[in-house]
Amino acid sequence: MRALVTGAEGFLGANLCAELITRGHEVTATSLNRRNKTSLEALNVECRVEYGDVTDSAFIDRIVSSSEADWVFHLAAISIVRTAQANPALALRTNILGTINALEACKRTGAQALIASSDKAYGDHDGAEYVEGMALKPIGAYEVSKTCADHIGQLYGAIVVRCANLYGDGDLNWSRLIPNSMRLALRGKAPQVYGDAIHNKREWLYVKDAANAYVKLAEAGQPGAYNVGSGEQASPLEVANAICEMLNIDKPEVVEKTRDFYEIPEQKLNVDKIKRLGWRHEFNLSQGLKRTGAWYEGYLA
Repeated sequence: MRALVTGAEGFLGANLCAELITRGHEVTATSLNRRNKTSLEALNVECRVEYGDVTDSAFIDRIVSSSEADWVFHLAAISIVRTAQANPALALRTNILGTINALEACKRTGAQALIASSDKAYGDHDGAEYVEGMALKPIGAYEVSKTCADHIGQLYGAIVVRCANLYGDGDLNWSRLIPNSMRLALRGKAPQVYGDAIHNKREWLYVKDAANAYVKLAEAGQPGAYNVGSGEQASPLEVANAICEMLNIDKPEVVEKTRDFYEIPEQKLNVDKIKRLGWRHEFNLSQGLKRTGAWYEGYLA
């Protein structure tokens, strides 16, 4: 099968490309810019990469058509919450218009579309477990933009994927908790966590489990929204403590700093729907962190 992955030089995109290639699929990737360091390069993934902006409908039309893709995994987005909050117009334009362009191109060619949404689209439901039929209550610019993409994807009959917090090999975004904590700890320094969010509960999903879920959903070909998670919650402080213990650092440093964007206090995903298709997560948080730590140790060396 032929697959097109937009936003492929990012963390999830690169891991998805690697998984598709391992399974014998032909992969074409897109990226906004040529950068010196990308997750594709960090993971040693070799595939055809086309450079362009997903908000350019002519670019997307050309790539979807020329790749002769059977599956289009649309991951290209403004995916950093802080970036979206600082520039809402950019986030809304990229995440909404880019999604429309990808879906319109798939409509013309007959390719099956898979759209990356987020568990953050659900918003705050007072700690209740997220179920796919639950109302989406976005708050910040990132959440609103992903919720719009989510609804648009379902309007076009696409498969919409709502993943938990991802971590793992190839994440070069040092503003995220786990990459930065790994980098600091491997240098003998204490990881840092923000004091205003240390006890917020998050569900953590190893990126290879997420990539497997995307492929499973593509193979099943059943449109609709799907939660993808591990069922394992942990606060930022608990994650940082686990990294410290694993890498023999005394304890994390709590930084008394208030974030400039809203954090949902607790997130938990019900994954019964995707389990009925035969998907199961393979790695728990402890296993995933050990694999991630080994990858960063090799990469940063």
